[in-house]
Formats: sequence, structure tokens, C-alpha cells
Amino acid sequence: MKSKFLLLLLQFFIYLSLTIYPQVIFRDLPNYKINTADLLFFDKTESRDIILLNGVWKVFPKNDPEKSVNINVPSVFKGSGEFIFQKSFRLTDKQIKEKQVDLVFFGLNYSADVSLNKVIIYRHTGGDLPFTVKLPRDILKADAENIISVSLVYKLDAENTIPLKQRFFFPQNFGGLIRDVYLHLKPNVNIQKHDFSTSIDFKNNKASFVLISQIVNNEFRSINDTVPEQNNFTLITQIYSPDNKSVVATDKKDFELKRNREIQISNSLSISNPVLWTPDNPQSYLIRHEVYRAGNLIDRFDQSIALFSITATDKNLILNNQPYSFNGVTYIPSFKTYGGMMTYTQMENDIQKIKDSGFNSVRFAKSIPHPYLLKLCETYGLIPVIELPLANIPEGLSSSVNFSARVKSYLNLLLDAYGKYSSFRVLNLGTSFIYKSEAHRSFLNNISSFVKSKRNLLIAASFFGFDAKKIDGVDLYGIEIFNNSVNDNNEHIKTLQEEIGKGRFFISEATYTVNIGQTDGYVNDYSYEAHAKFFEDLLNFASEINLSGYFINTMFDVRGDYTSLTSGYDEDNVYKIGLISEDRKQERLAYKVVSAKLRNAERVTIPIGAKKDDAPMSFIVTGLVLALIMGILVNSGKKFREDASRALLRPYNFFADVRDQRIISAYHSIYLALVISLVNALIVSNILFYLKTSFFFEKFLLSFGSPAIMSAISYLSWHPFNAIIWLFIVTLMIMILLMLLIKAAAFFVKTKVYISSTFFTVVWALLPIVLLIPAGIVLYRLLNADIANTYIFISLLLINLWLLYRLIKGIYVIYDVNPSPVYFYSAVFILAVFTVIIIYYEVTSSVIENILLTLKQFNII
Repeated sequence: MKSKFLLLLLQFFIYLSLTIYPQVIFRDLPNYKINTADLLFFDKTESRDIILLNGVWKVFPKNDPEKSVNINVPSVFKGSGEFIFQKSFRLTDKQIKEKQVDLVFFGLNYSADVSLNKVIIYRHTGGDLPFTVKLPRDILKADAENIISVSLVYKLDAENTIPLKQRFFFPQNFGGLIRDVYLHLKPNVNIQKHDFSTSIDFKNNKASFVLISQIVNNEFRSINDTVPEQNNFTLITQIYSPDNKSVVATDKKDFELKRNREIQISNSLSISNPVLWTPDNPQSYLIRHEVYRAGNLIDRFDQSIALFSITATDKNLILNNQPYSFNGVTYIPSFKTYGGMMTYTQMENDIQKIKDSGFNSVRFAKSIPHPYLLKLCETYGLIPVIELPLANIPEGLSSSVNFSARVKSYLNLLLDAYGKYSSFRVLNLGTSFIYKSEAHRSFLNNISSFVKSKRNLLIAASFFGFDAKKIDGVDLYGIEIFNNSVNDNNEHIKTLQEEIGKGRFFISEATYTVNIGQTDGYVNDYSYEAHAKFFEDLLNFASEINLSGYFINTMFDVRGDYTSLTSGYDEDNVYKIGLISEDRKQERLAYKVVSAKLRNAERVTIPIGAKKDDAPMSFIVTGLVLALIMGILVNSGKKFREDASRALLRPYNFFADVRDQRIISAYHSIYLALVISLVNALIVSNILFYLKTSFFFEKFLLSFGSPAIMSAISYLSWHPFNAIIWLFIVTLMIMILLMLLIKAAAFFVKTKVYISSTFFTVVWALLPIVLLIPAGIVLYRLLNADIANTYIFISLLLINLWLLYRLIKGIYVIYDVNPSPVYFYSAVFILAVFTVIIIYYEVTSSVIENILLTLKQFNII
């Protein structure tokens, strides 16, 4: 327990020191191996190969190469800053002359300049998206060391990064080369880019493939080259059946392509009796492109295409001409201290677990998935929903032209990286939008129009609360449910379903936090049993109203950068919202209930139990101790009763006595200071314990973008006894600080003010706090009853204003000056402190915009 006390006391100072002197810690997965045996995924054919660049890289802070260390890639680092990553590789003269060499990054985070042999060849604007860089042949060195250098800058902020700095229930975000890096070698004449579209004629039982290939000729003429150019080629395209045993369609095209030129060739092929991909029958066609010259194979490119159609109408969500619904779960790759960095085996195990649980779709929420996860979704039969990792966008930011441009640039990379995966048909533009916000509506319309101009995708958006209507360009409309059963909002949901259309409306994110663990039944909120009941009600309700889909949030617990209140304090910032624990070992009751319903297995019983009183005994004990101490003080002598009576009823006369150095008992004042501090700690602890599960309070605190604030408040909220002790100490420190400030300000007045006078003034000005001792015993129970909470908080606010008034009165009395200057300068000082704090957090975290958004989300403004 003492260690936790020390941790809390030092946490803020540690956070400041890390901000001033960032400590960077690199982590890599032990025994990590790339799955190069998957030839189709890595585009390895007879004509193509890869050279891995994983393994040991040199890294050092920019402008300080002497501090270089060796790290393994892929890896992540905790902290922020600018670092240089370097890796050397060798290529033969033949490889450089006969091959096009591409540098492939499956993901780095955040912005980076990529250099080859000290020449910048690519600028990555930001995000952990996959991208490919063509290595210029004139810069490459044959049979010598070539140096790849990545100058990476990592720091999230509130306006210029995706995701933004404030992230509610987002996974940990780390910098670094977080995924595989390799060289992709293709022949000089190669299929540079490939695009496709499919259509299905259900009436005639036919399917059409439109395949567009961009072929380039990177061959060059040497000085001694006397052989005539051979510019005539043939492109043969074949479609193999899902079992790869037969060719179901083929096409052949002859073309001419000169050196340093490129050509785009379109193939249209059709097949009869197509095998359609479905979650129950995940079979895909293999598309093979081959480029021949004079009968010799030059290049081969293979691609898997899942043939299916998914559309949204007002009446139904339709898959392959049949009504369909998303029985989905969100998947947020998060594994202990490695963030989203996982092995190929771990990724496959997770996807297989999701499929075996009975889900037919998966939403990659709040993060960009590893490309291998898309391949696994196609293989196992899960419709993936890729999500732009944006949530709670402030209105001013969403209407910013610069921000929209950054989002479009990000989406360009995303569409290029994931467009080749045929299972990618649904894109979610983000979460927690507000329909009544014109800025959010305009943003969604703008971005969805941009995406549809690039690709034919279903565009989804997720909205906060139960206010959503149709927006041009948006096909699917999701609502987010947090800790409130669908049974409490069934009329709102049914109304939205009718207004938007059954085929376009779904529950995009149903979240329930578990912060008290296991109890004897679901009547205890935030228990594992209540967690299971929440999702059982969701699935029953979805079946009852023929909902077009839902996504349970989430499959596995998530570890984030911010400590949560609603999920319960956790030293490792683990959000306990998953059906399965973070280590994948504990299958919770909710998982068993959901899996049984999805697989039509025997129903799992959820015990009802009995409601338990969670009011902490420490509040009662502390209140009784305070009452006893005050009783002793009151009965300690006539002097204390007289001083207390005058200080409470005739404060001017009392503070005049303090100024004139009349006898005030130091003994009584010290004890009173301790009592005041303890009462204040008790009251604040009651309030924090009540607010510990407040969704609004957590999002309000998150607006400041401070992990230290979130951690401290969460700890105090969930540890009431410890909170009383720490808040007692903090209150004493504030009282001492007030004494010193009053003493310092006394240099500007003629009257000599003693430090003892400031002590007596501060302590006795705060005397009315002791009247709240009875409230400290029952305050949590009163707030939890939710009968007159507004009046309670207004009363507490008025009492604080009264205390401030008394303190200012005491100051101008001991200064022996007119009250108006003291009131004025006190107001200026308070306003100045408040302004400095707000300006700091506005500059670092755009706090005002985020607070306004939170107030609007909860319909307060």
C-alpha cells in the first residue's frame, strides 16, 4: 500500500520529467518470424521474390549519432521524439539491372523521410499505414553496402495527427518501425499495379470480372547494347476455380511496350455458375496474370479475389442478393506492452477465435489493421470493416480545410494499401459523430464523396447518442451504446431504424465496462454477470427487431495510453471491456453467453443475484472520527467556542482581532486546520467515488489530453480510503500555499502582516467546512440515489463561493485596506491562474474545443 502512495505522489513529477527529458524504451517481440511461406500474401512467384530487412537496425536521436544503439525491427518505442533508423543491404549487379526493387513497409508510426544512400526518396506524411517505395536504380550500389535511413518523427497532437491526441478507449499508440520491412524484387517488365471490380448477375447466374493491369517496362539500353529491342508482349489472364484445380476463364492480349514506358490493359472475363464467397463458405478465386515475351515468361502476378456482393438499401442489408446482418465484434489489436505489434501466429489465433465464436464480421476499431488480418478474414470467412482511427473530432477541427486535406491524404494511402484485398468492402469514417453538428455532417459528406470517387465501398459512420439521420454519401449509420442496456433505449432505436431505414441502421459499438469483477448476479452493475446480461439483451433485441447488424465492443481487453475511470483503475491501463481477457486465457461469462447464442448452442444461464451496497465504510468511519474530534474541540474550553462563534457569525471582528495580534489559540487553529483538511478530503472523495463510473466525467477529463490527470483522478476515484489520505495532504499543501501567497502580497500594503496572521486567516476563513461533516458520511449515498443531485452540487458550489468570500474578507481586514482593491486583485489573480491553465491545455491539447464537443454530445449545450 505504501508503494502505491509513493507512486501516486511521484507520478505527476515523473510525468513532468518525462515530458522535459523524454525516456525512450524500445520493445521487440521475442522470437519473431515473418510468415514468408504464404507466397500469395507476399507476392512471391516464379518471377518475384523478397529480401527481408527485419532484424537488427541501428537507431539514434536526430543530430546525435554518437548515441546509436542496435534494435530489432519490427519494434515499438514508448516516448516521443525524432529518431534515425538505419539498415544496410547488398544487391548484385545483376539484381539491380534485371529487377525493379521496391522497399515495402507494412507500417511505421508516425511521419518519416525515407532515404537511400543519403538521398531522400520518399516522404511519409503520417500514420501506421502500409506503403511501398520504388528504389531508384541510379542511387543503388551494386555489390556494396546500400543504406536505408528512416528519419521518423513521433508525437501525437490534438489537431495534426490521425489518431488525435485525445483517444477514448483507443489502444496504446507507439512510435517506431512497427511492422515488417522488406525488399520486393520484380522483373524490369512487370505488372506494376492491378485493380479489379466484380459484378454478379444473379438472374442469369453469371459473374463478371473487370481486371485493369498497369504494366511498365523499366529496361534500359546499355552503351554496348546492339540487340534490337523486343517490345512485343503478351498478357495472359486466367481465373482459377476456388479449389485451384481448373481454369474457369482466360483471356489473352498482345501489346507493344517500349522501354521506359507503361501501358494500362483492361480485361473483362465472365464465368457461369460462380461460387460466391460467404462467411459460411469462404471460397475465393485465384486470378493469375502472366506477361510473356517471345514465348518466355517475364512476370507472374497472382491475386485472390473473394466474389461477393454487399449492398445497403432502406429495407435490407443485402449479401449476395439475400438479406444479411452483421453479427460482429470489434477487434482492437492489443497485446500487453507491445501495443498492436503481434506475431503472425497470434493474429491467426485471434481471427480464428473470432470465427469459432460464431461472428460473421469484424470491425477493426480505432486502429489500422495489419494487412495479414485482411487476408485472414477472407480465408476464415469474416467481413472486415476497416475504420479511420478518428473519434470525437472537435467541430472546429472537422470544418478545417487543412484537416480535411490531411484526412484525404491519409485515405489515399489507406485505399492504395488495402484496395487489393477483395474482402475490403466497408469503410467506417470514424466514431462519436454528432448528427446535429453541421460541421460533422459537412465533414462526413465531404470525406464520403472523396472515397466514393476513388472506390466503390460501403461508407459507414458511427454516431454518439440516439440522434442520426441520412447524410449524402453515407450508406450505413451506426449508433454507440455505452453501459446502457438496449432495453432502456428500445424506443429510440426503433425510431431511428424507421427513420434511417432497416438496411442502413446498425449498432456500431456496444460497450459495457467491468470494474467490480465477479459477483453473485447481474443486478450488480459493472460485474461480469451484468456484462453477460448486457450482451444477451443486445442479441435478443437485435433478433426481435431484425436489426441489420451490431458490433460487440470488444473481443479482447484493450490496453490504452490513458487510465480509464469507467473501466476501473488499472496500473497498466487495461480496459476491461472484452469478452476475453487481454492474455487470451480467461473466457468470461459474456463470451460463453454470446458464443452460445451465435452458434445456437445450449443457453448459458446468467445468475440474478442480490444487490450489494458499495458505499465505502471509510466514509462512515472518517466522518465519525471527525465528529468525535470536533466534539472534543468544542468541549475543550470556552475559548474555542467563542472563537468559532465569532469567526462564523462575526468574521470581520474576528479577523480584526487577528490583525491586532489578539490572542488566538495556535493549538486550536492547528487542530482545526487538520479537521478542515480532512473534511474537505472526505467530501471530495465522496464526489470522486460517485463520479467514477460517469461517462461524461471521463470524457470531460480526457479533453485535457493529460495521462497524468486521468491516472491520478482514476486512482483517487477507485481507492476512497487512499483518496482521503492523499486529498488530506493536498488540502494542507494548498492551505500552506495560500498562506505564503497572502504573506507575499502583503509587501504591497503598509500594514505589517505576520505569517501567524495569514495562518489564522486561512484556517478560520475555512471554518464553515466543518459543518459538512454529517454530509461527508452520507454524501455518496445521497448522490447514488440520484434524487436531488443538481441541488447538492449547487449547494456545494455556493458553499465554496462563501468560503472564498470569507477568505477575501479576512485578507482585506488583516491588510487594513479598503475591500474593493482586494476583491479586484483577487478576482484578477484567480482569473489569471485559470487563464494560464486553460491556455496551456489549449495550446497542447485544444481543450476548449474538446470540452465544447463533450458538452454537446451530452446535450448540455
